[in-house]
Amino acid sequence: MRSEAGAAEPRIEARGLGKTYRLYPTPWHRLLERLGGRCRHREHVALEPLDFGLLPGEGLGIVGPNGAGKSTLLSLLAGVLEPSCGEVIVRGTISSILELGAGFHPEFSGAQNIRINAAMLGLSEAAVEERTPAIIEFCELGSYIDEPVKFYSSGMSMRLAFAIATQVEPEVLIIDEALSVGDGYFQKKCTDRILDLMADGTSLLFCSHAMYFVERFCRRALWLEQGRVAALGDVHEVIDAYERELDRRRGEAKKEEVSQSISAPPSADEPGGRPARLGSIRMLHARTPTQDGERAQLEGCVAYSPESPWGVEITWSTTDPDLRFHVGLGVDRSDGVQALSFATHKLGLEPLSGRNEYSCSVELESLPINLGHFDLFVYLLDEEGVHVFDHRIVESAFEVSSGEYRIGLISAAPTVRWGDGDDRDAR
Repeated sequence: MRSEAGAAEPRIEARGLGKTYRLYPTPWHRLLERLGGRCRHREHVALEPLDFGLLPGEGLGIVGPNGAGKSTLLSLLAGVLEPSCGEVIVRGTISSILELGAGFHPEFSGAQNIRINAAMLGLSEAAVEERTPAIIEFCELGSYIDEPVKFYSSGMSMRLAFAIATQVEPEVLIIDEALSVGDGYFQKKCTDRILDLMADGTSLLFCSHAMYFVERFCRRALWLEQGRVAALGDVHEVIDAYERELDRRRGEAKKEEVSQSISAPPSADEPGGRPARLGSIRMLHARTPTQDGERAQLEGCVAYSPESPWGVEITWSTTDPDLRFHVGLGVDRSDGVQALSFATHKLGLEPLSGRNEYSCSVELESLPINLGHFDLFVYLLDEEGVHVFDHRIVESAFEVSSGEYRIGLISAAPTVRWGDGDDRDAR
């Protein structure tokens, strides 16, 4: 169901939207049931009825474990699947990247598929001719644009799909994990394009296991569990609840999941990738001060006491002085509990740029941690704090211990007020 847009109306709405599948043991059971026999299927509820709306320029992140119903929801919203109940109302044009290669004819060339898919998105013949050069330029497939799509790698297919979906400038853009494929250079190009579209009013439905991207693109998030809505609301609150649940379920495996969700460094494997345009970025080292003030490289586990000074010094290089950098740090306990995190863009600092060699230091006058062994995560981020240029994970980077037993992960110095109204500094 589609209607004309109103100024304050949502670009896309789900009203009681749900999907149920009939599952048969064999195709013969399906035939026998249709011939009038007894019921031979069982029902699987892939998505229970749900409601939400998305305003112009707003982003909604879809999160949840595998099998939660995320792809089913996006397919319903994109019109690929028919709902079992409810309806989808779309006001304006909608473009989607649901499955790499979906909608491409494998025997046709990339250029031919551009014309077919652009026309399917509602563009007139004249508009297709006008947009095709920009699509070809954006995907940067070079001479491969005239080769059959069946010879494309997954990264090349993603380039083509993303270029088509975004260059038509849709009112609603749906992306299902597409940014997890491809080299770092093109991922950066994609994130910039998404932000530009949203600034111009495009609404985004974004499904990803990379919570960092979800938080950067979206103001709200929808958490699905086994086809049901577990939470819908502010992106930070929903992701915090979801990650706490992941911590409970996965424990030590959570650390590996976080690592896998980080963008890979630029690669020259894909045609036209030209990672040199991002610069040959290389994180050189991270250093931390020991308790006596000397510097020691993080090649072993450095010991600290609670409340001692702590810091990290990062240096890196790039062949492109025009790139702008932010730095992010994370400190996780060895069991995967996230203890501390810092990011220069969150602190309101301007990104570094204009050089080939860089250094950055992050310091705490007093380490608020009581006890434990900790891993260090270091990230080089782009000017928006979205794309990860490079990262390093130092396992067992440091430990914290003291001569007395302390309860809890961190230290705090409260002011205690007794019932008589006197203030007594507990420190």
